[in-house]
Amino acid sequence: MQRGIKFHSWVVLLAGLLLLISCTGKASFSGSGEKAGTGIQPIRTEVPERAAGQTYVLGLTAPKLDTVRVGFIGLGMRGPGAVERFTHIPGVKIVALCDKHADRVERSQQILDKAGFPLAASYSGSADAWKELCQRDDIDLVYIVTDWQHHAEMMLYAMEQGKHVACEVPAAMTLEEIWKVVDTAERTRKHCMMLENCVYDFFELTTLNMARHGLFGEILHVEGGYLHNLEDFWDYYEGDWRMRYNKAHRGDVYPTHGFGPACQLLD
Repeated sequence: MQRGIKFHSWVVLLAGLLLLISCTGKASFSGSGEKAGTGIQPIRTEVPERAAGQTYVLGLTAPKLDTVRVGFIGLGMRGPGAVERFTHIPGVKIVALCDKHADRVERSQQILDKAGFPLAASYSGSADAWKELCQRDDIDLVYIVTDWQHHAEMMLYAMEQGKHVACEVPAAMTLEEIWKVVDTAERTRKHCMMLENCVYDFFELTTLNMARHGLFGEILHVEGGYLHNLEDFWDYYEGDWRMRYNKAHRGDVYPTHGFGPACQLLD
């Protein structure tokens, strides 16, 4: 038992040292004859200075709403499914639907009609029609289901118009964009959530439930991955935007599909 405790202490100490090195940026991995300071260095991310008096929004609470009034932007692939799911949530009123193509808006209107919901206001025909939706004074939440390139722009504008925001993955395409999103959420005091759908899938929630009931014991290490084969969907991306992005950028486009559910296991 003492040997096990001693080993555990060394593991904790080593982990602490590695964390210290990564945070201070003082690491010097000089192997294979390399001079000190010329080896692998930790990735550094500059954090913009927060404005005076501005605070984070992780614990943000908003006044309770008896009815949440929602507007949807983007009704192509995932949008209609989002609209349909919201018809099952008590206390929801779907106020407005927006897509560049009018036929997509009409298809989502049919979803509302089938569910017994009143038809929503329609916005289409213009690349900027979504701004009109955001400017309405009878919407509490804007749900964004468009292509990646417009996510950050729409989130920022919606919050500036006094709306809470929910957005499909990924929330932004650059560090500059995501820091603007963080800053705007803090400044406007609006909820801004990236909808990492894999966190809420059946398998992931089942695994999380098992972990919280102690079926795996104390969890000390997790790994996550996601095999994203889109072979059956390439024809559905307008203008081939998804394929063009994957051809230009290698690697994991949104790693939160894998490590999002895994991180929950450590909470």
